Amino acid sequence: MAAKKKTPAKKKPVSSRVERPAFKKKPAQKASPGKSSSKPSGKKSSSKKLTAKPAKAGKTAKKGTKRPPARTSKRPSPRRKVAPKKGTQKPAKTKILEAPEALALARSIAAVAAEKKAEHIIIIDVRARSSAVGYDYLVIASGESDRQLSAMHEGVDDLLRPQGKRAAVVEASADWVCVTYDEGVMAHFFTPDRREQTDLEGIWSDAPRVNP
Repeated sequence: MAAKKKTPAKKKPVSSRVERPAFKKKPAQKASPGKSSSKPSGKKSSSKKLTAKPAKAGKTAKKGTKRPPARTSKRPSPRRKVAPKKGTQKPAKTKILEAPEALALARSIAAVAAEKKAEHIIIIDVRARSSAVGYDYLVIASGESDRQLSAMHEGVDDLLRPQGKRAAVVEASADWVCVTYDEGVMAHFFTPDRREQTDLEGIWSDAPRVNP
């Protein structure tokens, strides 16, 4: 048998193209805040834009730096009215009412006492305290004896009887006769010693005197 001839293997035609090796795509780098990518991309980045938040009042925006505390102007506190202490208030001035009838009677009593030889006759105006004492004028006269004191009292009665007036209260002793009249007058007829002991002038030292 004839041996088969080996046919040479067909060689593949060599192409003139040079194949470039395939490069692997690098993963896209995330854009850091504050820096823009060098290559602008056509697509909008899905990452939200980071905006710097304003620093809160009292806190510094940068770490490590301290702001001085804000100065606050203090408002002056309103002055409170202090209530006056008890006992320091001045007493209100009371209006003194006129008493012409009482003054006329007081002068009449003083005139009768002068006729009976009385001494140291004075009239004291006590209208400022009339609501407390119950009369407006005070007549004081001195006599040497109880008979002279009685004579002064009887002389005033004789003067007032024709006018329809009389004493409301009479208190008599050997050295003191006290007569009260409804018109707002009180008369005291003393002996000198009794007058000095009673000292009505000293008790009413702040009250004004009236000419008899």
